Amino acid sequence: MTSPAIRAVTLGVLLLVLVGFLLTYGVPEPSALRSFVADAGPWTPIGVAAVAVVTSVAMAPRGVPALLAGLLLPPVVAVGAALCGIVVGASVAFLLGRWLGRPYLSGRTAAAGPDARLARLQAWLDRDGTRAVVYARILPVFPFGLLNYLFGATTVRMVPFVFGTAAAIVPSTTAYVLVGASASDPGSPAFFFSVGLVALVGALGLAHAWWARRRARATPEAQLALTAAE
Repeated sequence: MTSPAIRAVTLGVLLLVLVGFLLTYGVPEPSALRSFVADAGPWTPIGVAAVAVVTSVAMAPRGVPALLAGLLLPPVVAVGAALCGIVVGASVAFLLGRWLGRPYLSGRTAAAGPDARLARLQAWLDRDGTRAVVYARILPVFPFGLLNYLFGATTVRMVPFVFGTAAAIVPSTTAYVLVGASASDPGSPAFFFSVGLVALVGALGLAHAWWARRRARATPEAQLALTAAE
């Protein structure tokens, strides 16, 4: 059995490789990805979902597959394909984080004692996993892709992670799909509406972050989560 330390180092190397790849080659453009699935016919939704899985594991921004879905599919189908692919990709990254990072973090938590900040944070994640995942997804602190791996290393269970992730990304994924659907006519009212919707979702995330900081002064769990995030 591989030691927890070696697994943790492997996870760190994997994340560095993914970040290095993105910095070297950049984030794939939806228009470039379009050629891979544009001729798939009835299999196009599956192709879009597959792209979403790969880009999520690779920590590319999740807006990329959502824009691609909007370019290629009817809006309702596009939202479903993008959401399924993003959630599946996030779950794969979560499982990698669990296998590679969880043993090491568990040992550190046990060594720190039950009253340490890390132990209390993981106890909160274990007790209220779904809300913790939604909270972290909305709060613009960590990138979406990195959070998948980090959550895998914590005590959050798989089902709360999946439900929390799906619930948190519906508004922004829908907004990006609508941008992709109207991208062929950038001067249309639909395009301006979809861009405005993306801006609104982002503004609501920032407003939530501001509200969460104020609430953290009176709520120990929120204060603990914000402190850990920083």
